[in-house]
Amino acid sequence: MRSYLRNVERWFVAFLVVNLVMGTSSVLIPLKIDRILEEGPSRLGILATFASAAAVLGSLLWGRLSDAVHRRKTFVVLSCLMVAVTHAGLALSRSFAVLVLHNTLLSFFWVANASVAVLLVIEWKDERGWESGISLLNFFGAIGWLLGLVAGAVGVSAAFSTLAEAVGMRTLFLSLSALAFVSAVLAGWLIPSVVPRFTQRKFRGVRVAVGNLLVEVWRFNPLHLYHRASFRRLGRLRPETRGFLIASALAFTGIGFFAVPLALLLSQRMSYSPSLVFFSYVVLHSGIVLAYPIALHRIRRRGNRRVQIAALAVRAALLAVGAGVLWRVDEVPWLAAAPFLFVIGLTWSFFQLSGVAFASRLAKPENRGLTLGIYNAIAGGSSVVAGISSGYLAQNVGHEMTYLCSASLLLCAIIVLVRLPDPAPGAVGLVEDELEGGA
Repeated sequence: MRSYLRNVERWFVAFLVVNLVMGTSSVLIPLKIDRILEEGPSRLGILATFASAAAVLGSLLWGRLSDAVHRRKTFVVLSCLMVAVTHAGLALSRSFAVLVLHNTLLSFFWVANASVAVLLVIEWKDERGWESGISLLNFFGAIGWLLGLVAGAVGVSAAFSTLAEAVGMRTLFLSLSALAFVSAVLAGWLIPSVVPRFTQRKFRGVRVAVGNLLVEVWRFNPLHLYHRASFRRLGRLRPETRGFLIASALAFTGIGFFAVPLALLLSQRMSYSPSLVFFSYVVLHSGIVLAYPIALHRIRRRGNRRVQIAALAVRAALLAVGAGVLWRVDEVPWLAAAPFLFVIGLTWSFFQLSGVAFASRLAKPENRGLTLGIYNAIAGGSSVVAGISSGYLAQNVGHEMTYLCSASLLLCAIIVLVRLPDPAPGAVGLVEDELEGGA
């Protein structure tokens, strides 16, 4: 680990701090919808849909725009400042419409931080060090997000025990706004001012590394679409590549059906306290982080397709069981729900790492950029579809039905995957070696 961390850039601290802010607000926003605005899952689905659409648009825009004006640092600082401004807006929002507006702006500008930060790493390192640099960026972002969830659990417990809920919620959002301003100051101080020194590179390994930043939080994906996803050019792809993209669309949509309404399921249906809702996400995210090095070893031994099928099968089985439990009981004790969430987190790491590598290996070398662009666009677009659909279904039919839909979509994805060829196990690429060394 010491050798892995020796290449840390000082400005990664700013990235960690702003990720801490986003990690806390990722759960605090649904809690405000529930406890302050007294809205249901359908409203959360609408919020998620607007946020995901803004993230996709921002992902396509920011890297190209920073190329056009020849500045990277400016965009990271601007992003952190807008995270601060929008959190102040979230604190003062008294209606759902205003909350949606500020949250959509937050998602749009947040992606600038993530996408341009990747370009900063690339431009400050030799090509051989790209993956290790982005791996470190991933690591600091994941740690910041996890710290944000822990801080949120402690913060809501302290704030709600001493203040009225509305005042406590406003205080927490304003505190996050202040912390985001700190991240902007750190970014302005620590990021070196450089002019971009490239226009286009072969991004295969970088795309694989960045793909692992797509964790299962609906406002955290996609981080960067390196090229516009030209769906008109799908005919140029191999049939097996098109089949994989169909399976990915089914899988990401199924995952969204579980992920989008989760916070309100825990808060409203399970009657968990705000701090327990945060700790539920801590458990989920811990599973994601801890499973990552195990997933790398498993892929090397079993290959991408088998690992992805196994991850989706385990998740589908868990969700089918979860649907049955929700059908029979109204509440589940937190100590029983925590292991379920932890294993769900484990499956995400296996799915995401194998999926990005699988997409890269199935595509023709000349079409890898197109394939990865479409893959990431599917990841973001599926959140748009799942957001509005799962929210409506959870509110009008029940959370058990969203679980069944999620499991069914995952099963459909598996059916498509089993018909695809299996690239040879083993070397998924340099990025695996780099990330494994850091684990």
